[in-house]
Amino acid sequence: MEIHQTVIRRLLPDDKELINASADEIMDHVGLNRYSEENIQLKDEAVFYKLPALLRDIVLLIDFDTELNMNGILGFLENSTGKYLNETIEALERIGAVHDANALKDIKRILEKYHLSTGQLNRDLQGLELYEINHFRQIHGIADDEFFEEIQLAAEKLTINSQEENIFDHLLTYIEANKMSFVEDVQAVLSENKA
Repeated sequence: MEIHQTVIRRLLPDDKELINASADEIMDHVGLNRYSEENIQLKDEAVFYKLPALLRDIVLLIDFDTELNMNGILGFLENSTGKYLNETIEALERIGAVHDANALKDIKRILEKYHLSTGQLNRDLQGLELYEINHFRQIHGIADDEFFEEIQLAAEKLTINSQEENIFDHLLTYIEANKMSFVEDVQAVLSENKA
């Protein structure tokens, strides 16, 4: 079995349970298994892009929410999750979370204005020692206070703390609407290379 197939089996309920699982159960199952040590290869591009699109969206949005809650927008941008900024924007658009997608587009434009990329921000972190305390400004050599003000203003548009709108409400609706094709996609990927 290929690595991406093994990851799918670990992230999702088994075939019979998946067919009968609610959108909430699917999302919870992915959320519970996403960060287990055995799924460390999940974000390797060779594995990640072989996953069914809807599963990638679930993973991206769980990672986005987790990173924002733990490290804020700057942590999201500089950590490995930020390398998938474009894909996260696309996932937000697909599920109908327009406010969040637009806020991330604004943040991406700010990065470009200051000649920064999430890949570059992530590479800057690679030289740090494990558990080393760091400061975004020092690591990335950013002295311009205006950059931080612009990022903060754009990040305030995210609905992470909103009672009215929540990306997971959108995600659940999206999963439910696309569940049958998702199950078919999962089955197709899992049956690859079987002869």
